[in-house]
Amino acid sequence: MDKPFTFPKALLRWVIMLVISWLFMYFTPGAWFANWYLPMSFFLLMGTVTFGIIGLGWPLAVPGGSWKPGTSRWLTGIGMTIIWIVVALILTAVETWVWPANPLAAGPIPVGAWFGIGVFMSTLWYAFSGIDSRPFGPQKSWANWLLASVIILIMAGLMGSYAVNFNTPDNAAGLNDVAWNFQGKYFGGDWFALAVWIIVFIQMFGTPMVFQGWPFYKAGKVLYPLLTTFFSVLLGWVFWKYVLPGLFPDSTTFTWAAIGATLIGWSLMSSLAFEFYPFAKMKQPARGVGLFVVYQVIVPAIWIVLMRWVLGPPILDHINEALGGPAMDINQITAFFTLHVLAIFLLIHNFFFMRVPWSIPGPPLGPEELPPEPGK
Repeated sequence: MDKPFTFPKALLRWVIMLVISWLFMYFTPGAWFANWYLPMSFFLLMGTVTFGIIGLGWPLAVPGGSWKPGTSRWLTGIGMTIIWIVVALILTAVETWVWPANPLAAGPIPVGAWFGIGVFMSTLWYAFSGIDSRPFGPQKSWANWLLASVIILIMAGLMGSYAVNFNTPDNAAGLNDVAWNFQGKYFGGDWFALAVWIIVFIQMFGTPMVFQGWPFYKAGKVLYPLLTTFFSVLLGWVFWKYVLPGLFPDSTTFTWAAIGATLIGWSLMSSLAFEFYPFAKMKQPARGVGLFVVYQVIVPAIWIVLMRWVLGPPILDHINEALGGPAMDINQITAFFTLHVLAIFLLIHNFFFMRVPWSIPGPPLGPEELPPEPGK
């Protein structure tokens, strides 16, 4: 029987993943990271959710894949990772050369990322808003994965067509008046920041994180996802339009990249990495309040300082040197390291490698569920 995954083990794993993530971002070629990996990583993030959460580990991992006790989790994880990367490469190629035909490399934030943020937001909404993301049941995980992938890509395509406007003076890609774009309401940078803040609240109220859908899940299966969606979009828009500009009127990237991305990352890690510690023995809403104070206020503040003064500067210098000048700032490094590297490594280790060598992870606690007593 597997030994419990205690907080010291969780912290040790997190530190190991932190070191691996830092080494990855520091030693990979800076131009490749910015111009190729970063836009593709939105599809990598999509895949960790569609394969790992919605698809329940299909096709190779547990519980929706072919893995059986006695099979190497290392080999299973490698196989899942290969499949995941191949799918992300295919989707990136379609985005780049077929539709919407965005060039990946086009300035400090590649234009591909403006489409990618729609992919990311659609993925998290579909998985965590409270809708039934597995309508075919656990026995047909492949069908749940396929349906989710189609819905997410259609939603991202609609956003790319109607929400983001590429006809903007600061557009470094020269995509003015592109045939497929219907001149959406928001310019690229505005759209990216708005999407980040909507994601902040999708995560905060998402089914496996912080408030775990409270209080919306009490409204029933039909109203639950509608309320989650409405308030996530409303609060995201209010914070993007009024709250953050009021608090930081001179900020360009600090609000969405340092604050917003950090909140997204730590709402994920409160569940994925630390399994609601130390509030697992509480029910919602007490659990959510505790998680909010620790993982959405205290830890993010420490994390932003740590990234700004310790972890981030060497990576920033490495990437900007490769790009030939100050292409990125420390806030963008904070966002990309937290979500596009550290979070991805944690997700693939959890879902593809099944947390080897520690115990295989089970489903997160429900909002009113308590962990079993030791020995039971």
